[in-house]
Amino acid sequence: MAEDDKKQKCEECEECPQCEEGLPGWMATFSDLCTLLMTFFVLLLSFSTMDVIKFKQMAGSVDKAFGYTRKEKGSFEAKATTPVTIQLSESENKMLDNIEVGDQIKKSAKEAGLDKDVEIEVNSDGVMMRLKGKVAFPPGKAVLSKKIIPLIAKVAKILREHPAYMLKVLGHTDNIPIKSSKYDSNWELSSARAVRVIRELVEKYHINPDRLTAIGYGDTRPLVPNNTPENRAKNRRVEFVFYKKGKS
Repeated sequence: MAEDDKKQKCEECEECPQCEEGLPGWMATFSDLCTLLMTFFVLLLSFSTMDVIKFKQMAGSVDKAFGYTRKEKGSFEAKATTPVTIQLSESENKMLDNIEVGDQIKKSAKEAGLDKDVEIEVNSDGVMMRLKGKVAFPPGKAVLSKKIIPLIAKVAKILREHPAYMLKVLGHTDNIPIKSSKYDSNWELSSARAVRVIRELVEKYHINPDRLTAIGYGDTRPLVPNNTPENRAKNRRVEFVFYKKGKS
C-alpha cells in the first residue's frame, strides 16, 4: 500500500469514535430473554402428557372429514386401540331416533303409493304422520279403505322394529254435522275411525294394545278454518303420533 494511502486511512480512523470491546449491552439482555423463554416452554412440555393414540385418532377424523384416508403401513388405523366416542344428551338421542322413525314412515308411505297424501312432522317429542281423511275412510264411515291397508301394515312393522315407541291414532272431522243413523255426531265418527285403526293393528298384526291409544277429536282441532270446501277437506284427517314412553 502506498504511503499516502496509509496516512489517509489512519487519519480517517482517528476521526471515528473509539468502539467498545465486546457485544453491545442490549444483545446480552435479548439473549437472556430468549433463553428464559425457551426454558419456560421446555418446562411446560415436560409437565404435559400427550396421548398419542387420541392425537392420531383426532388427526384421522380430520383427514376423513376432508375426504382423505391414511393407507400407509403403520398408520394409526392399525395401531389405535381406543375408539372415538361422542357423548350425546338424552334429548339429542331421542331426536336422532325420531328422525330415523320419520324416515321409515316416509319410505313406507311412498311404498304404499300414498306419499302425496301423507305429511310427516318430526320434532323432539316424536313423529306425526298426517293422512288425508278421504284416503283412509269413505265419507261418513269408519271402514278402512283399501288404500290404507298396506300403510297400516308398514306402521305395524315400524312398531315392531322400535319397541320403545307408543302410538296414538287421532281422528278428526270438519264442522259439518254428520247425517248418519249409526253415528250421532262427529265425535262418534272420529272416535270410531281411530278405534278401527287400533283394532287393525291389534287383531291383524298383534301389536300390544298397551302401546296404542285411540282418540276422537271431532271438529275441535281444525288445522285451518272450516270456511271453504278445500279447508274442510284438510281438516278431515287421521293422525298417527309415534312417541317414546313418557312423552305425549
